[in-house]
Parts: sequence; structure tokens; C-alpha cells
Amino acid sequence: MARVDNRYSRFVQWAKIVFPLVALGLLSTMFLFSRNLDPSDAIPFADIDVEKIAREQQLTAPRFSGTTSDGSAIIVEAGVAIPDPSNLRRLTIRKVVARIETEAGPSYGIIAETAFYDGTDDFLELEGDVRLSTSAGYKLITGQLIANLAETGITAPGAVAGRGPAGQLEAGSMSLTTNGDTQVLVFKNGVKLVYDPKE
Repeated sequence: MARVDNRYSRFVQWAKIVFPLVALGLLSTMFLFSRNLDPSDAIPFADIDVEKIAREQQLTAPRFSGTTSDGSAIIVEAGVAIPDPSNLRRLTIRKVVARIETEAGPSYGIIAETAFYDGTDDFLELEGDVRLSTSAGYKLITGQLIANLAETGITAPGAVAGRGPAGQLEAGSMSLTTNGDTQVLVFKNGVKLVYDPKE
């Protein structure tokens, strides 16, 4: 039994000497054979222009809502809204979806690529393949649409085309006005209607 204890004691004494030497050898090899670091191999970071972000402040996925003087509820949602640095009441809005719900019942949905909002006059000017759909069954496309957010009103100063309850429709301009509790949709300037009896 004493012989076994002597072997164990000798092993422990040798281990105290050999293991530190092995560790020292491994560390020195790491330093001797280490290669120079290449800065180009560093972890790539996203190419972000911080100055541009600070200069061009924007709202992501904004949602605006309000009520007109005649009681219609208006909701405007967008992908991005960029304020005008010279006048913060003016916004450039991208990927716009707007909805107007009147107290009398009719509703209007608007989709556009771009819109300009002026908070001073409460007008929303939509541009670029503007799509208008109404609860009465009209689905129209125009290049420009101006929505009055102070009172329920929509104007298309240019050509309008699409479908209505009676069939295919084309006009040089269009306007939606409010007369009491009634909304009147008027087409002007060379109105052309192709009647479809199925409608």
C-alpha cells in the first residue's frame, strides 16, 4: 500500500512540473505561428449613411386619423412620411392607403404611390395611378386626386377611367361634393359611358 502511495506522490510531483511546461509550450506556439491580421477581413457592417438619416428624418408606417366638419371619419395609413424641413406641417407620404367613412353611410377608399399633405389647408394631394373605390360600386383610376380633409370632398382635375354601377366609364374630370347629408359624385368634360346590362 505504501508503494502505491509513493507512485501517486511521484506522479503528482512530475505533473506539477510537466503540465505547466506543456501549457507554456502551447502558448508560445500560438504566438510564434500566429499570422498578421488583415483589416479587410473584419466583420462587414451595413453601409448606412448616418448623416443622411439625421438630415432626412421620416416616420415609418404612420397612421393619421381625424374627422371632417360634416362628421366623416378619415383614416390615412402609409409606408413612410417625410416632413418638409422648412414647414413641418407639410409631409411627403409614400405608399398611401386612405379611407373616408361618411356619417350617412357611403365610404371611399383611396390607394396611391405618393401623396402630399398640407396641414395648413387640410388638403391631401395624391399622385401616381391613384385608385378610388366607393361603396356605391365605382372603381376608378386617375393620375391625380385632391382630398379635402376639412370637409368631405374629392376632386380629380384630370382624366378618370374605370367601372361604375352601369358599366365602363371615362371622363375628363370628377368631383365629389357634400350637400347636407348627401354626397354627390359628378363626372365632367367628355363623359363616356359604355352601358353594360349585366351591371
